[in-house]
Amino acid sequence: MTLPSRRAVAHTLDVIRVLVGRDQKSRYTNTAMGVVWAVASPVLFLLTFYLLFRVILPLNVPMYASHVFVGLVVWSWFQSTTMDSVGCIVNNPGAVNQPRFPVSALPIAAAASHFVTMVMTLPLLVLILWFEGAKIGLTLVALPVLLLGQLLFLLAVGFLVAALNVRFRDLNYIAPILLQLGYFATPIFYDLSSIPPAALKILQLNPMLVLMEGYRDILIRGEWPDGRSLFWVFVGSALLLALTWRYFQSARAGFLEEV
Repeated sequence: MTLPSRRAVAHTLDVIRVLVGRDQKSRYTNTAMGVVWAVASPVLFLLTFYLLFRVILPLNVPMYASHVFVGLVVWSWFQSTTMDSVGCIVNNPGAVNQPRFPVSALPIAAAASHFVTMVMTLPLLVLILWFEGAKIGLTLVALPVLLLGQLLFLLAVGFLVAALNVRFRDLNYIAPILLQLGYFATPIFYDLSSIPPAALKILQLNPMLVLMEGYRDILIRGEWPDGRSLFWVFVGSALLLALTWRYFQSARAGFLEEV
């Protein structure tokens, strides 16, 4: 496998920057609240879960608002990136048909754009953590490691679904269903302690569960995340990314005919 030249890498980064800027500008065009929706959406979900599982059916999860909001922010980055990646090739035929256009920039730009959206929620997240007395400390230095691990996993999934959807358009309908199942299989609004041991062994195969608990360890409990579990998430995500990247590159030749 030949490595891309420095000029090709620089061109791809420029394209990603333009795509992210375009996506951020167009996402909230003609909306009354504009970028406020980046924060309003997770806040509405937070209020719903807080009412249901703190007031009506208490789950007895410590610092529940922080617990839920961390889960929503982390999951939103994954879900939004995956859904945008599904259609990023078929929805951009003009760009894909350009000879020098780096098609691989499309899934990467989806992940980067939704990372920007996630960053917009950080001030509110910090406020909620402070209000509930979260134990933020030295362990915060491990946060970039988690972000990198999640990015590897996002890109691995993104390249796969982007290439698959070019040939199998049913993925437009399958992906939301799988993401909905993943939403409930990941401890966003509930705690690991409420899961039976037999089911927990299966759910722990979900990389998003490991990452989400790692974020909570750092941001809420002030603890170091489980290094062993994170190691396997990194290894698995890196291997998956290598495989899906290779598949994406091999399928790329057929993109022009299919779109």
